[in-house]
Amino acid sequence: MKTFSAKPNPVSSVASLRRRVTRLLQPTGKKSARHPQQSLELASTLSVEHTIDYPSKHVPEFLDFLTDALPEGDVYLFGGVLRDLALLGSKGFSSDIDVVVEGDWRRCGEYLEHLGATKNKFGGYRLNIDGWDVDIWSAPETWAIRQGLVEYKGIHSLTKTTILNWDAILMNWRTGAFVFRDNYFEDLQSRVLDVVLKENPDPLGMAVRVFRHLCLKDARKITPTAAEYLADCAIAYSFNEIRKREKDSYGNNLIEPNVYQFFKQINRIEGLDLISRYSIARDIIERELSFHEVPK
Repeated sequence: MKTFSAKPNPVSSVASLRRRVTRLLQPTGKKSARHPQQSLELASTLSVEHTIDYPSKHVPEFLDFLTDALPEGDVYLFGGVLRDLALLGSKGFSSDIDVVVEGDWRRCGEYLEHLGATKNKFGGYRLNIDGWDVDIWSAPETWAIRQGLVEYKGIHSLTKTTILNWDAILMNWRTGAFVFRDNYFEDLQSRVLDVVLKENPDPLGMAVRVFRHLCLKDARKITPTAAEYLADCAIAYSFNEIRKREKDSYGNNLIEPNVYQFFKQINRIEGLDLISRYSIARDIIERELSFHEVPK
């Protein structure tokens, strides 16, 4: 996975974000440097209740075909792709594209399997299209909902299942409409980082991701919930564990030891409220480690 090289440039409206999505997913004809190109051109058509033609190698056309294959459902872009586009623009996106389906998942799975998609351990599917890894999930069967952490009451429930508040947004591919948490664009403009759901199937990977957002200077402020979360992570994992996982996942190390020590210091201070512990920890780190970049 590549490192974000773009500077934060948050969008202020759904219209701006929609334009960024369109620019990102324009057919490129490029091949991924990390994955072999998988052709989606098969010799025959798939019959799943009625005939469906096969899409070309471009993501927008694939999403169009997937949407047409589910006339009683909807297809949504979700999470990281929208977060990175909303925060950084197309130059800042280098991850996978997550798609969630609300509709006939059995039918969708048959369609994807005939396209050569591989199934993962969480019940989703993966395809490589035009150099992008595309992961497709059933909305009511995403991890947090299957674990009973969030009750599924419709597609908006997924905004309660994300790691970060910046991830809590979906785009309906059929209509172009967005579904997002309250104050989503205000938080993005202010670059306020919050942790929505602490439970995660990969807790160490989640900790690394949140620490990286701070060290990449994506966040200007963090909420008390996020501060408590990072303080707990600094106790749960050693700095060496975090560094090793960061290197394995991203190919480099950007998490600063002083940032890690700052949050570890918060949990060492007892008997005070979070704001007081945060202030004291900052003073200690600035004095002992010359740490001048603590999020305010």
